[in-house]
Amino acid sequence: MATSYLMTNDQTLQSVVDAACTLLALPKPADVAGSTDPNVALLRTVANMASLELLNMYEWPALTKQGALEVFTAVPPSAGQATETAFSMPEDFYRFIDQTQWNGSMRFPAVGPVSPQGWMTYMVFPISANFTLTWQMREGKIYFLNAPASPGQTFKYMYLSRALVIDADDPDLYKNIATKNGDRFQLDGLLMTLLTTVKWQEARGFDTSAAARNFMIAYDSRIGATKGANILNMSGGRHDYPYIGVGNLPEASLYGMRQ
Repeated sequence: MATSYLMTNDQTLQSVVDAACTLLALPKPADVAGSTDPNVALLRTVANMASLELLNMYEWPALTKQGALEVFTAVPPSAGQATETAFSMPEDFYRFIDQTQWNGSMRFPAVGPVSPQGWMTYMVFPISANFTLTWQMREGKIYFLNAPASPGQTFKYMYLSRALVIDADDPDLYKNIATKNGDRFQLDGLLMTLLTTVKWQEARGFDTSAAARNFMIAYDSRIGATKGANILNMSGGRHDYPYIGVGNLPEASLYGMRQ
């Protein structure tokens, strides 16, 4: 017998505002995107603000993407001279996922982000060509120090996308703001609804303690379910020390990679 499901989409702008209205004892609007009612207009605004705030709060798997850049320069660095080469990031780039930047060609971690002080030191006191890619974010672009000549090296990374919303009419169009009733938030519908109610109450000057508590309970539950914790070896084995051995190093570490 075939299994069937009937899943309600609770992540659209309309559904998030409808649910928030129920919790706030407000009339449900027929057209959230087009309503001129002050309460609905405020809910529409705080729903988008809630999505942006959730983006800042956690590295959500739904918004985590992988990227790559072929890093090269037409003028290769020479001894005694420092060069920097800028590359554009993806249009939806928000920020890097920490410790995911690698030189895929050399199979070695990329060095960065270098501080402004360290970068200027490298520019004033030039170093020879690097054994890996050295980078810094500036002016909305990524700069590489002494980039190699063509064909270059591959800079691989993972990043958090600010493409928070999928367009209602074009599933291939991603946006950062919901403007249509059927626009779908990529983040969890329950969290969106609960945080929207918190921000509406806050904007109206109401007590937010109960709503904020409900949101935090749901938030802690959601983030706890998105990824597991490292398994620690307490025995140490025959050739290892308890707790501090190679087996207990994070997988993101160069020397903690699982074999």
